[in-house]
Amino acid sequence: MRTKMSSRALSSALLALCLTSSIQLVSAHSWLDCTNMGPDGCAGYPLGYPGRQDVDINTKYTYLVQERRPDAPVCQPGRQDIPGSNPFQVASVTPGQNLHLTWQPDGHLDDANPSTIEVHWTGVPGQQLHVRSELTPATLLGTMVFGTSANCDQPSEPNTWCHGHITIPAMTAPGIYQAVWWWKYDRNPHGEEYSTCFELNVQPAPPLKKRRISGPQF
Repeated sequence: MRTKMSSRALSSALLALCLTSSIQLVSAHSWLDCTNMGPDGCAGYPLGYPGRQDVDINTKYTYLVQERRPDAPVCQPGRQDIPGSNPFQVASVTPGQNLHLTWQPDGHLDDANPSTIEVHWTGVPGQQLHVRSELTPATLLGTMVFGTSANCDQPSEPNTWCHGHITIPAMTAPGIYQAVWWWKYDRNPHGEEYSTCFELNVQPAPPLKKRRISGPQF
């Protein structure tokens, strides 16, 4: 009887270990593709973006941050360094502009329990965020859901396009700003987040048009 109970206990322990291991191995993958989608197509891309035509984009551009480490770099080392080489144009924006971001959910659309994206920046031209601990409410530029039937084009397709928006504050000074697209997937209890860094080239706000006031006619 003792041997049988020990076998059951051993089987239970092995099952628990397998389940724990499977939880640790569960992972997603996604990244920001377009930082300024307009009526004529994408007019801004993230740092180090290889392009969807690159068959190895998943390997090259997925940047996973595990275990919620405070010292984890927020940008993919070696690919999203500033300054760095960026084969595609960065987004050119103006203060007050509503910026349209796009990405693919890669099968992680979830209407019942959607995950969240945060976009962070320092709000100071040339000043960067370096590690995860620097992502605070003070650096939060905006939030959006990652993938639901409400913000993705074709919910039944794993590689459909999903959409989110952030607004450039109206009083933003001209300059080059770093921004961080931070997907808090976190289906893994040990922590699972994904990041894409991009730059915003903020242009001077267009001058206000003077309104002509017509006086009385004599």
